[in-house]
Amino acid sequence: MAGRAAEQIVADVIELGWPVGQVLGSETELLQRYGVSRAVLREAIRLVEHQHVARMRRGTGGGLVIDEPDVDAVIGPAVIYLLRVGATLDEIFETRIVLEEIVAEVASQRVGEADNAAIRDTLKRESAGTISNFRLLHSQLAAMSANPILELFVETFGRIANFHFDDTAALPSEVDDDVRRDHNGIARAILTNNPGLAREGMRRHLNAEADFLRRQPATVQHLDPAVALAGALGAKRGEALARQIFTEIVNSGATPGTFIGSEATLMAKHEASRAVVREAIRILEYHRIALTRRGPGGGLFVTEPDASALTDIISIYLRRRGVKTRHIGELRTGLELAIVERAAAALRGGGGDAEVIERALRAEAEQSMALAFGHSEDFHSVLGRLTGNRALQLLHHVTIRLGWQFFSQIAAADPRAGALFNSLPTSVRPAHQGIADAMLAGDTELAVMRMRAHMTATAPHIS
Repeated sequence: MAGRAAEQIVADVIELGWPVGQVLGSETELLQRYGVSRAVLREAIRLVEHQHVARMRRGTGGGLVIDEPDVDAVIGPAVIYLLRVGATLDEIFETRIVLEEIVAEVASQRVGEADNAAIRDTLKRESAGTISNFRLLHSQLAAMSANPILELFVETFGRIANFHFDDTAALPSEVDDDVRRDHNGIARAILTNNPGLAREGMRRHLNAEADFLRRQPATVQHLDPAVALAGALGAKRGEALARQIFTEIVNSGATPGTFIGSEATLMAKHEASRAVVREAIRILEYHRIALTRRGPGGGLFVTEPDASALTDIISIYLRRRGVKTRHIGELRTGLELAIVERAAAALRGGGGDAEVIERALRAEAEQSMALAFGHSEDFHSVLGRLTGNRALQLLHHVTIRLGWQFFSQIAAADPRAGALFNSLPTSVRPAHQGIADAMLAGDTELAVMRMRAHMTATAPHIS
């Protein structure tokens, strides 16, 4: 009930046009509006506060105040998920390369005169040594893509990569020279509208950065939860306790089904009140870290990793940023080409099971496309898993799920769009079969070609 009330609060904020600072209502007014108990409303408010949608302000003129969601609201949950699945620095960097290649290509096609001046100013400051943030150019290029979802993911994975190496003072001076040279080459390709050269320059630059970091003693492949999650879940007592319990789960290697404790034992162990423990439990449940079982032998248990909460938070953030279905489609096309290439390579190298592809095709034929995706049994989800890259798989899964959310809403609102949406399976299944045939025959180039044709054919329905 609290989750549904929180969803309604978010929907109301979006319908109002997201007027940051406006009071949505007092607690009494909200109780009447949403028709829930005080306990349910307060839990819903904790959720929207956690999502950075709104916050409760006490005192005269107080109430639920509409807030501004920021990238930090996304990075914390992303780190939580990547910690749960054990993603490594190598996986993070490979995902960054895929993302920033797409950004370099798109930016080179959209660069304008104002962008030209901004890039040249950044390069000039780098050359003069008056800039300490060597990620600035990357952020500028992401902004130039005019795609909120690309901008968000570039920032998110860039910051997560930084958690793996924070000893920037130890970097030798020649590294700065290499970065400046690479940045100048990438910028030149973008400013001359050369997408192929821009992609290649970005790939070489990030590969060189990854190779360098792997050789540094201070670099870690697996994140330290205490470092990566510092402040990520908020500073309130319940949020701090949730962070502490999560850190213990990760550090102990607890598997799904592991018993964490009853409410009473958690109160005693952490010397916390019932209210604080319950708030912590609600946060852990929201992020699918743990779930409560009722009755004899019940309590809090570790659960399977699930990206649902992260997808919801990203969806809220992107709606505030005005994301459109064409933005999702733009990322999706580049992402699917990268996925099919890596999945085909895994099959050729014996790192994947060809039977899972056949099972995915059968699942799509025997179930609806949406149902197969809901069970992660669809063709695209299976290709994502075949890459063996948990960070890339997360990006892929979230992007597809966002697409389903947006496209189904359009289909529900517009009968013509709905008819097109419902007719997709008749063309999608043969396309999936063709891509699978090429992959199983070991022809990566043909598989990529067919995936590109498939994404182009479905683009009119998702733009």
